[in-house]
Amino acid sequence: MNISGISPNFNPNISIQSPGSGGDAAKIQSLERQLQQLNQEKQKAVQNQDEEKKKKIEKQIQEIQKEIQQLKQKKRSQPKEDSPEESPGTSPAFSSPDLGNVMDVYG
Repeated sequence: MNISGISPNFNPNISIQSPGSGGDAAKIQSLERQLQQLNQEKQKAVQNQDEEKKKKIEKQIQEIQKEIQQLKQKKRSQPKEDSPEESPGTSPAFSSPDLGNVMDVYG
């Protein structure tokens, strides 16, 4: 019985887009696991002197590395969700530059 580490139907070009950066982090981890698996397959191909399989795997590795780089770049360029932003309901008194001149009567 021969069990291969990668399904013959495996296609690294299929990606499921998840909204938000949390999905990107999970996607990156998944792609990194695939890279590890492909590197193991590549080592086996080298040991078996299967040059065609090795080249095919190297191409898949390059595509996944490129996708990881793109996701990491996207993650770096996105503003953090925790950062405070002006909302339309914000009162002008709280964003006033003279706020330091106001005295609290109860203080």
